[in-house]
Amino acid sequence: MSFVAYRDFPFQQLFASQLLHALESIISSSTLQFFHGGRASQSPRFWLSMLGGASPIHRQHLKQAVQICITRHIPLGTSIQSICQFTHTACSTRAVTHSKAHAPDHQTSAERKLNPAHPPIGTFHCRSPDPQPSINAKQSPTTGTLDCYPAEVVAAIDTCLAQARELVDCEAVERIKDVPIYSRYFTDREFVNRLAQDAVATSRPQRALQVLNIAHHLGCYLKPNHYEGVAYHLAGRSHWALIPLLVTTAKHHCGRASVRLLNWNMRALVEDQRYDQLDHAFEEFANADLPPNRRTFHLLISGHLRNRNLNSAKQYMGMMAIAGFPVDPSTHAVIVSAYRSLGVDPKVHIRAFEGLCDSDGRLSTVVLNNIVQQLLDSRDEKAATRFMLAFDLPGGRGQDPTGSGSTTGLVGERTSDTLLTRTPAVKPNATTFSILLRYMAREGKLSRMLKLLDHMKQAGVHPDSSVLAALIRGYLAAGHSREAISIVAVLLNTRSAAAAEVFCNMMQVQPLTTLPIDVQGIPLTVHIFNALMSGLLDIMGLRAMRDILRTMRAVGISPDSHTVEILMSFLERAQGTGPRQLIRVLRSFSSPSLRPTIRHIHIILRSILRREKFKVYGCGWDATAAKYSKKRTYNSKFLEGRILDTAEYYHPTAGLKLPRRLRWFGPILQSVSRQAIQSDRATIALRLKHEAVTSSDMGTSQAVFRNMLDQGLHPTIHHYSTLMDGYAKMGDIRGAKQVLQDALNAGIQPNAIMYTILVNGYGRRGKPEEAMQAFRAMIRAGIAPDVPSIDAVAHAYFAVGAYSVARRVLREMWAQVQPFPSELEHADLRTLAITFRSYSSNPEHGRRKLSMRQQRLLHWKMRVIRTEWMRFEQWTESRPLSGGIDRHDGYPHKEK
Repeated sequence: MSFVAYRDFPFQQLFASQLLHALESIISSSTLQFFHGGRASQSPRFWLSMLGGASPIHRQHLKQAVQICITRHIPLGTSIQSICQFTHTACSTRAVTHSKAHAPDHQTSAERKLNPAHPPIGTFHCRSPDPQPSINAKQSPTTGTLDCYPAEVVAAIDTCLAQARELVDCEAVERIKDVPIYSRYFTDREFVNRLAQDAVATSRPQRALQVLNIAHHLGCYLKPNHYEGVAYHLAGRSHWALIPLLVTTAKHHCGRASVRLLNWNMRALVEDQRYDQLDHAFEEFANADLPPNRRTFHLLISGHLRNRNLNSAKQYMGMMAIAGFPVDPSTHAVIVSAYRSLGVDPKVHIRAFEGLCDSDGRLSTVVLNNIVQQLLDSRDEKAATRFMLAFDLPGGRGQDPTGSGSTTGLVGERTSDTLLTRTPAVKPNATTFSILLRYMAREGKLSRMLKLLDHMKQAGVHPDSSVLAALIRGYLAAGHSREAISIVAVLLNTRSAAAAEVFCNMMQVQPLTTLPIDVQGIPLTVHIFNALMSGLLDIMGLRAMRDILRTMRAVGISPDSHTVEILMSFLERAQGTGPRQLIRVLRSFSSPSLRPTIRHIHIILRSILRREKFKVYGCGWDATAAKYSKKRTYNSKFLEGRILDTAEYYHPTAGLKLPRRLRWFGPILQSVSRQAIQSDRATIALRLKHEAVTSSDMGTSQAVFRNMLDQGLHPTIHHYSTLMDGYAKMGDIRGAKQVLQDALNAGIQPNAIMYTILVNGYGRRGKPEEAMQAFRAMIRAGIAPDVPSIDAVAHAYFAVGAYSVARRVLREMWAQVQPFPSELEHADLRTLAITFRSYSSNPEHGRRKLSMRQQRLLHWKMRVIRTEWMRFEQWTESRPLSGGIDRHDGYPHKEK
């Protein structure tokens, strides 16, 4: 083919993947003779000048192809497919940027699977000019090492990373600068791109930034899309703190930024909870003269909603409309995904659900997943079931795969919904099943979890790390610790057989050979270790924490903020650790990459409030019995001055102020305050508890509650329970009942905790018969009694000296929790009470619904207890009670 024909070749009609085949037909054997014959002395510039007829995009592909042919002395007649399979550096990175580096706005890091460390870009299979191994010799992206690279290259990176001086003074860089086989890793864009992405997968991801710095120092000028590819890999491994540094480096090297880089910077700030910098990140678009796109506004809206800043989120929605981006289904998906921190809002759910008709399949799945998650958080199984019917599950849309009477084993009626029929069937994914599995694990329903796993296999959904974490929690909640440890051991074995063996020896468990789920290809993450740790701490104590941390260090997995939260919660709940020790634990784990969060502050405040409540009301049955005893004098343990005080500033502790003697709490609070983190619903519940329970200031409590509603936060059952507890401890049982009715009107179904508060309120006033009346109202509501509610009834009779009746209460109600131990038949009341309270750790107690037969049986047992109480009254010659228990007693009843 002549060069004239070569100029007229229809390159514009070819894709990049087809250019190689076209080039092979163009550069025939006669043409290749120029490369090895008399014309071989011509410079590469001569051959590149012959490509002037091609378009700019395709010419750069052809330039690189001809460069390869000239510089590598390809033998005559060799097929181009066998010589190299390449893609141009700029285009390959652009492909990563467009297809992977920008996940949808509505997808969170918890929902995204861990992607491979390096996608197929620029993979060379031709012979290397030196005996060094090929850079794609790594067999698995999860190895996390740079062993396939020359030791001098890795040493140069680590040396520069350890030194604080400039690169021009780094001797390691100067040593490899003039050695082509080493310097090419920092002077060739393709090698630099691959090396930086591989460095992200190591235990020191900061190496990726150092690779880019060295490359820039040696004269390899990269484009912004190269940095976007590195940002994508950093995000895939949740190294959010490094992305702002990467964006700053890109602006310094390139002299400019791109919209995608600035969006990556904003996404990292949101994930890292640096809400104080969101507005400044938005201003960078104007400073760089770049227009923000829809994704930019979605990130801002999502960040402010996560921070419970509803006003700022509304402000940016208005700015988005002005910029020419109206609200669409993707916007509703962003809102419903981030609305979890604000609470359940049916209007938000309906608007997002209505947009499914105009959404693609993956976006619809994300929307439904978030709706179901929020409803299950509020324990509204009936509403969650209604939305679950939209999923295309095994057996047909809306069919029940578990045979439990409702979709996915949840409780709820199958109702026809016109809105449901108008929406297309939505395909479930691994996140869908992990949400259901987590809920079932919390409820202690292991058998249903295993059935759901079978239906997940039938749906063709491959599990991910979140599914395994939920399964581990379910096994541990059901007391099957060997199965939970076996899952982690199998995952460890894929990374290090030695680490798996040591782990099993530390746990003193022989792992199972077969598992109910296929774990092939699932990466071992910190979330799986956290799930195992949260359950084993109650079984093995702190030894489990020590062994798991050693195993994590052995495989290169660092603890996260949730790991610290699990440890602090266990120490505060099970070990009775004080706030001073909790602060020390938090400080010992804190680092630049692991900063204190508001959830850590919750645990510290909760520990202080528990001690404050003890000082006011005491603990145990004796504290109340002393008030009504003729032989003892009641002395309040409350000291002068409360532990907690209130401050003028509201965020992030909802106005709670710690005493000065906890001086180490100041830096922790300042760290969270600098991030502009606002108070969440849990913190406000602690403030309510301080005002209502310990201070008995219901006026301030109501003001705090109204302020929460003004912020757009929806109250939960914990807020209503706290208000009830405040009224009950003040002796205002009528006010407590009114709060119970308000919760019912707000769509919150009362639980055993609310009725237990009423029982305790009557017990502290020395009215055991009214306490039994409240207990019977709970039975009529279909709520199964749990350990605290039964203990509260026995406490009410014990407080007035009716010890035989208190014993009868425990003896008759024992079967509601556990079979009565035969060895306790003749035990004293103290032994019975201590043993009975030890059963309160089982999560399934008090969460089942009572059938009518069970309700009648309990009413019969309560009549026996009432008979015993009347005998006690006659013996003490007290005034007999008037009348029986009225069914219309002011308690909410179930509608017939």
